[in-house]
Amino acid sequence: MPIAELLKELPSSAKASLRRYSEVSAANMQGVEAKSIGVQVHLTTGLPAFHIVGLGDIAVKESHRRVTAALKNSGFRVPDGVITVNLAPALLNKSGTGFDLAIAMGILQADGVLHASSFDNHLLIGELGLDGTISNINGMVGFGMLAQKLGKTIVCPDASVFDGLLNLKALELKHLSDAHRLSSLVVQHKSVDCSAGKDRKNYACGDFADVVGQQQAVRALTIAAAGQHNVMMVGPPGTGKTMLASRLPSILPKLSSEELIESALVFSVAGASFNQQLRRRPFRAPHHSATTVAVIGGGNPIKPGEVSLAHNGVLFLDEMPQFSRNTLQSLRQPVEDRRVCVVRAQGSFVFPSSFMLLGAANPCPCGYLGDRDKNCRCLPNQIEQYQSRIGGPLIDRFDLFVSVPRPNPDYFFDKGEHKHQSLSSEELSQKVSAARKFASQYGRSSVHDLSRQQLCDPSLIDEKALGLLRRAAHSLKLSGRSMISTLRLSRTIADLDLCRRANCSHLSEALSYRKTWSNHD
Repeated sequence: MPIAELLKELPSSAKASLRRYSEVSAANMQGVEAKSIGVQVHLTTGLPAFHIVGLGDIAVKESHRRVTAALKNSGFRVPDGVITVNLAPALLNKSGTGFDLAIAMGILQADGVLHASSFDNHLLIGELGLDGTISNINGMVGFGMLAQKLGKTIVCPDASVFDGLLNLKALELKHLSDAHRLSSLVVQHKSVDCSAGKDRKNYACGDFADVVGQQQAVRALTIAAAGQHNVMMVGPPGTGKTMLASRLPSILPKLSSEELIESALVFSVAGASFNQQLRRRPFRAPHHSATTVAVIGGGNPIKPGEVSLAHNGVLFLDEMPQFSRNTLQSLRQPVEDRRVCVVRAQGSFVFPSSFMLLGAANPCPCGYLGDRDKNCRCLPNQIEQYQSRIGGPLIDRFDLFVSVPRPNPDYFFDKGEHKHQSLSSEELSQKVSAARKFASQYGRSSVHDLSRQQLCDPSLIDEKALGLLRRAAHSLKLSGRSMISTLRLSRTIADLDLCRRANCSHLSEALSYRKTWSNHD
């Protein structure tokens, strides 16, 4: 009798004992995208051995020690003989410890402890401890997005990371011993809560009402918040540049649902904490000693850098000339393309990096070039060398160049009408929200998406303003990028004034921010 017919006549219990193969689904992060991975387990007779194949890194190779210890300490028997685990597709590089749970469950299925179809429509993600406890890993939001896309139930130890983000089914498995009662575990339905984070009060970053005597800088930051423009602030030490920058998040609008998922994904991949319930835009302020890899992204394993952690938010570079020249020049591509492409031997990884670049610097090494009260002690070649550290191409990518001079000391003691005090963050936030809403009414989600033809369209700017820009471009020797930037800036200023067409006053104000360090000489 043929073997196939003989197997058909066997009872189901005997068939289960003969089944020594199983396959479950896991996933691996490639940049900020989760890729589905099939975990195939095969048990065979022979001397005890545990093999993991499929281009796994050291963390994956070490998985067999964690899995065997976790199985024993959770009351399960490690099958005798040879255990072979294949991570398919085999040509795709795998990294991390997230395959532990899938490998353990695959072994239990192949050994007949669990039913063969227990995880047919599940995505298993988790790292095992030696005692059998299961832990989340970096990139859980990306794995949840993959499970939602595939219509699968994600199995992980803590599903709270998906609260308010994704519509998906999640099964919490906190310890490997809970596999005995798998059928009794309740599948949770995670859903998006768009009403979260409406309260804007009690911002930890401070309030613009505390700012005294820097109305021009506050105005520039308001314009930047309305149109997501890059700002460079230059002034002597102690004039409030850092204070102004730290208060910028208080006037930015809350993250939309799409932006919230994007930001939460990047933070999840990087292993950084992110409170999605607050819906606040990221504000990243790396120290000037940060390496190029830390700012741009990369490393081993490859992770997003500060430019990606600032996605949909603000990247603040205080004491900007103190950053390494390589780091500053590496910012040019992320600022322009709003994404970072990291190319390594393992492959090409793309990270999002749509952020507002906010820089702060002293005008010279001593900090007092152009100051009213203190004399600059720097030599001309020292000033030129200091200012050239940022470089002209990166300076040209700033839309607003703001001078932050030393305020009059009398402003701090003015108890009258507070004419030198800024508006509160709540008032400025309302202006920014009104400007963005006004732009969206005419189908403009972002001023940076407008082409040159659209910016010069008579419906968005009048002819006199275009004539003014033509004359200014010749006299100020503006580059093509600077002219486009000025048009976008004038469009944002017009949106703040709720004007459908930008006029000469809007363009004049935009041109007033096209200053360079030479104005401080």
